[in-house]
Amino acid sequence: MAKKADKVKNNSELAVSVDTAKNAAPAKKTNKKGSNNGEKKPNIFKRIGKGFKGVISELKKVTWPKGKEVAKSTAIVLVVVVLFFVVLFGIDYVLAGLLSLITTGKWATIFI
Repeated sequence: MAKKADKVKNNSELAVSVDTAKNAAPAKKTNKKGSNNGEKKPNIFKRIGKGFKGVISELKKVTWPKGKEVAKSTAIVLVVVVLFFVVLFGIDYVLAGLLSLITTGKWATIFI
């Protein structure tokens, strides 16, 4: 009998919770554009000007490399690019020659 009483009690609690969910106030609708609370945005030109001032301020904080550092880095990049070109050209030349050797029986040369 105690179990039946517990079930009745749980059902009544469930009914109360469903009723309160139905009677609850609907959620507040928020403004689609954001919550400005009546504040107006500044003029578009003022916002652009503020953005440019921020960019200039950040550029002043940058530690710019000296001319010798730039030249050294550029030389390293060019050397690496040339090395990759030579390696890839060699691989392509060998693979194209092997393919030509398999298909035609002659080694294909690129320069003739």
